[in-house]
Amino acid sequence: MKVKRAATIHDGSVYAEQLANVFAETFKKNGGTIVAQEAVAPTDTDMKPVLTKIITAKPEFIYYPIFVAAAGHITRQVKEVSGYEKVALMSADGAYSVDFYKAAGESAVGMYHSSPDFEAFGKVYEDFLQKHLKKYGEKTLAPFHAHAYDAANLIFNAIKKVAKKEKDGTLYIGRKALRDALYATKNMKGITGTINCNEYGDCADPRIAVYKTGVENIKTLVMPKKSFWKP
Repeated sequence: MKVKRAATIHDGSVYAEQLANVFAETFKKNGGTIVAQEAVAPTDTDMKPVLTKIITAKPEFIYYPIFVAAAGHITRQVKEVSGYEKVALMSADGAYSVDFYKAAGESAVGMYHSSPDFEAFGKVYEDFLQKHLKKYGEKTLAPFHAHAYDAANLIFNAIKKVAKKEKDGTLYIGRKALRDALYATKNMKGITGTINCNEYGDCADPRIAVYKTGVENIKTLVMPKKSFWKP
C-alpha cells in the first residue's frame, strides 16, 4: 500500500493495546511514522472527537484492533468526519464478524482485517466444513471455528491422558495434571495445522491472512461458497 503515516486506536484491553503497540513498532521499523496513538472505551458511541483529533495529524492508514461495537461506530463515523476520504482502515479478528458488518454497513467496504488464513488449512479443513454443514444445517458463524475445534480436541486428548475413574464411577481430572498434559502436547494433527504447545500454554500454528471487505459482503451478509471469511 506504500503508506508512510499511520495512526492506531485501542480500547484499553490488553489484547487491543498490545496489537496496536506491536503494529506501531513494526510500522516504524519499516520506515513509517506513527502520527497518533489514541484510545476509546468499549462502550463509547461517539467517536467523532477522537477521529477529529487523529485526522489533524494527517494519517494515511488507521489500525484499530478492537471489538465489534466500538469498531462499528468508528467505521461508520469515519464517513462523517472530513479528511478521511483517502485514509485506509484496518481492524483485526476481534471485529471480523457478521455483527460488525451489520453495525458498520457500507462504510466497511474497502477496509481490511487480519484473521486466520483458511486457505492454508488444506483438505481436512474443507472436509470439516462439509461435515459441519451436514450436521447443523448452516455454515460456520465466526472466524475462529477451526481453532475452537482444535482447542476442544486438545483438551479432550489431555483429559484422556490424566483422568482417573473411581470404582463408583466418579471421574477425577487434576488441574495441574491437565495443565501439564496440555502444555506437553507435541505434533498433534489439527485442522489448523500441526499443534505443539510450549511451557506457557501457547499451542497455535499461526497462519494469518489479510482480508479486504467487498461490496458483496455487506449486501448479502451470508457466506459465499467456501466461507464468509474469504480474502
